[in-house]
Amino acid sequence: MFGLMKSCSCNKTPEQIELQRVHYCGTCKTIGRMYGQKARVLLNYDAVFLGEMLYALQPQPAALAPAYGSRNCLSLPSRSQIPWALKYAATANVVLAQIKVLDQIADSGSKVYRLARWLYSREFRKAGLSLVAFQFPVKELYAVMSRQIDREKEATPTLERLAEPTADATRLVFSHGAIKAGADCATVDAMADLGFVFGKIAYLVDAMQDVEEDRKKGTFNALAATGTSRAQATCILREWQAAMLECLRSLPIDEATRMVFASRLRSNLAPILLGETQLNMARRSRIRTTSRGYDRQGARPSCCFCCEACACDCCSDCACDCCICEAASCCDVCSGC
Repeated sequence: MFGLMKSCSCNKTPEQIELQRVHYCGTCKTIGRMYGQKARVLLNYDAVFLGEMLYALQPQPAALAPAYGSRNCLSLPSRSQIPWALKYAATANVVLAQIKVLDQIADSGSKVYRLARWLYSREFRKAGLSLVAFQFPVKELYAVMSRQIDREKEATPTLERLAEPTADATRLVFSHGAIKAGADCATVDAMADLGFVFGKIAYLVDAMQDVEEDRKKGTFNALAATGTSRAQATCILREWQAAMLECLRSLPIDEATRMVFASRLRSNLAPILLGETQLNMARRSRIRTTSRGYDRQGARPSCCFCCEACACDCCSDCACDCCICEAASCCDVCSGC
């Protein structure tokens, strides 16, 4: 279970929390039904996010089968009960997992990833055929990802160029999903833009998190190859986060759903944007006044920086009532938080 868009329950209604759980379990169970129980280990939070997006774009989404609401992990829906959005998200999940495995093999020749390629060869092949059945441009997807190796061999690569193959791949996946959802041209374009910037963010976050490990192993890392410092990468990530938030605003989804997606993005990027020292200061326990007097409120790491008031566009350390963060100072724009 990996990916950027992990969900949290802070500042959500019970209905929103349950919908998040159903989509997470739904994607996992759909993978199990379509590609076997073994493939469920490939579950990616970002594929769950894709399924949620496609579900939100439908004016009248189909009701999910009881098996999706069940907390029994072995309770799987029948094939006829799987909605197309979950079929698409589950299939994209397995195909993108294959691309990730192939990329790791190309980068490091890892025996672990070679074993994974062999273990999941049947599932990868089946998912590829399913994607073809969705009229997805599979050849274009693999052609896009094959550019990654060439970009990494450039004499003077830039971070933007290195991130483009991943961004183009996610653009294809998001936009084709919108097309299958019957969205109009403006929405398809908005989903393409969302997928593109989301792919850039995912690529940069991966590079930032792995820079030390890649240095020790001697494998390729975008920050090292481009001479990008941690501070510079953080500035770029802030710009791309703002761009993705703008893409979310352009989609025809209700405001409550948009807020859920925006808060999830903020929450997951906050640890990277803030750094450990500042993040720990923001997450420390504090004393607050309640109607019963003083009550100690403990830190809940997964629930920081996940609402509009917290981690707003101009800074990531505003104080608000729903989160456990507090700032020594804040900028003028954020003074209303």
